[in-house]
Amino acid sequence: METNFKDCRWVQASKETESPLFRLVFEAQKAVDATLTICGLGFFEPYLNGTRIGEEWFVPAWSDYEPRPQMRPTYPTNDTFGHRIYYLTYNVLPYLKEGKNALGVRLGAGWYHQKDRMAEGDLNYGQCKLCFLLEWTDQQGQRHSVSSSDAVVWRPSEILKTNLFYGEVHDYRMQVADFSLPNASPTGWLPAIAAETPKARLMPQNCPADRIVRTIVPALIWEDGCRRIYDCGENITGFPRLRLPAKPGAEVVATHSEVWDPVKNRLDYASTNQGFPDQIQADRYCAGEISVVAHPHFTWHGFRYFEVTGPAEVEDVAVVHCFFPISSTFRCSNEVLNWLYDAYIRTQLGNLHCGVPSDCPHRERLGYTGDGQVTAEAALYTLNCQALYEKWMEDIVDGQDPRSGHVQHTAPFYGGGGGPGGWGGAIFRIPYVFYRYYGDTAFLKRYLPNIYRWLDYLESHSENGLVVREEEGGWCLGDWCTPEPPEIPEPFVNTYYYIKGLQTTLWMAGQLELEPPDDLKGRLQRTMQAMQDAFLDPATDSFCGGVNGADAFAIDIGLGTEKTKAALIERYNTIKRFDTGIFGTDLLIDVLFRIGEAELAFRLLTQESDASFARMMNAGATTLWETWAGDNSHNHPMFGGVTRALFRHVLGIRQPAGSCGFSEVRIEPVDILKLDWAEGSIMTPRGQLWVRVERKNGIKKVRHEWR
Repeated sequence: METNFKDCRWVQASKETESPLFRLVFEAQKAVDATLTICGLGFFEPYLNGTRIGEEWFVPAWSDYEPRPQMRPTYPTNDTFGHRIYYLTYNVLPYLKEGKNALGVRLGAGWYHQKDRMAEGDLNYGQCKLCFLLEWTDQQGQRHSVSSSDAVVWRPSEILKTNLFYGEVHDYRMQVADFSLPNASPTGWLPAIAAETPKARLMPQNCPADRIVRTIVPALIWEDGCRRIYDCGENITGFPRLRLPAKPGAEVVATHSEVWDPVKNRLDYASTNQGFPDQIQADRYCAGEISVVAHPHFTWHGFRYFEVTGPAEVEDVAVVHCFFPISSTFRCSNEVLNWLYDAYIRTQLGNLHCGVPSDCPHRERLGYTGDGQVTAEAALYTLNCQALYEKWMEDIVDGQDPRSGHVQHTAPFYGGGGGPGGWGGAIFRIPYVFYRYYGDTAFLKRYLPNIYRWLDYLESHSENGLVVREEEGGWCLGDWCTPEPPEIPEPFVNTYYYIKGLQTTLWMAGQLELEPPDDLKGRLQRTMQAMQDAFLDPATDSFCGGVNGADAFAIDIGLGTEKTKAALIERYNTIKRFDTGIFGTDLLIDVLFRIGEAELAFRLLTQESDASFARMMNAGATTLWETWAGDNSHNHPMFGGVTRALFRHVLGIRQPAGSCGFSEVRIEPVDILKLDWAEGSIMTPRGQLWVRVERKNGIKKVRHEWR
């Protein structure tokens, strides 16, 4: 079937149509099986005989589809990219009938035909296009098929504009409600236009797609005539569904934000469009002759509040994201840790769309490799998301230049900035945490050559043993989103990731019983010495003055002495707050737990200050903020990497150094005097592991069981 599908013709509509309808009418015999193999770029919705096929939204999964000859990102790139396009296969026997049938398909821009976001330059792939093959077997065992190579026709839909960042415009006076019914009117349909076959590998989509996972009945919190503001009660991704009246020409607008101003009675868009003042998530509807339930088809919004103007009733709010079940539990006697667990899961799920872990679900929506690598272990502990990282790792290597080894800051590549270490390090970090969790040696072995190339890239961008630059004209960040401007030097952070990558790669090669390149061990020794020579104060044995968790970075890779540990402990006992960014926060907490400073780690996780998780909780946040101050996005998972500490340290679920896949487990919870009890579970390849820790009268009791 795959070979035949590749041979089918790709078709498209006119260039000025953003969301066309396609249709093919055909005769079918009574069937015993029937499958539809289909790909529509950017996103598609398939229908057969008036019924929508499947529950998926925003398919196919996002990938670096094909070469973009006019690509103009915000910084220059001369890299070569890999390209893949996913297709889906559906069982359509329940929809197929004997006699006359009609297959209908909606197309929307998605990431393929995205435009109007000037900050990222021209990253548009081309015109929306469609390819499909429908096959069935009749009762006599004969095979039959129709495809996009047949007499497909198209026409504009009621969706006039569709944009991931800005929303959609619908005019229901143009609606063709019966476009996928066999006896629909032939008026207005035109022959489909032949489209160029994409220059990419065509592959089946194995990663779960977005779905409507639940619905919310929002609360009306303010109204003035036909203008109403609603509260969903939590920060989510999805869209409200509005009942439009049968009143041709009546206009309805729905706008979305994470914040509202109760004094001025209006939405505040600052957290969702920071840097892009005209980027407001808004859907505009024009009612037609019949009452309909209106909602966007090819975008989601990130919001808690939404405003509706015009004559429409709110039916409900659909919560939409990739369908990855929550596979963990956690509760304890501290409300901040409970909030952290809940907020992280809500944030991470809200940033899983189109098979990509994103930075935020509204302003950028990009698969930043820095954000993705620092949260990967927390995601594996809490969600059944193995397929996500199998797919996203392919996006990462598609963006790796095969000549230089350079890894992009976003995967799939769509612009955005970062650094060669914290961002590029996803190339080794994802295989490592994936292997440790699932014990998948094939996954590890597959990407080891890519990791070697990345290590060579860092070596080639080093001076005097330190990683000091990335691509010419690009960014070279160290840590990100410290509460004050970062003091930790960028070469220190990037060289840390080079050393960590070398150490991890040598360990992984040993696990696979493979001989690594001859010079890796020598490079590791030289780079560690260069790191120490450049950044260690011999009088205090502290690195970079201890700022922004620098000593935790050093301790994590085996640098420093007992005095370095003492300096780290003294600093955070003194300042009593986080001064760290997305990488330093996760490392600081992990290192403090590992060196026996559980009480200090607990205080930092739960304390109330201007840079704390308690500040977010006390402000009423239901998802994690991008910054400690809360002045940007309110739905960024990157600080949630520390959630892994709830399982590794608070519950004490640990794997011995040389093991993986939870083939060996030790339950060694840390001692935290102010934590009366903690209980939780994770799903491992061996099954569900449950742990309860409680302290009574100064005595700690630990129970665990496999379920």
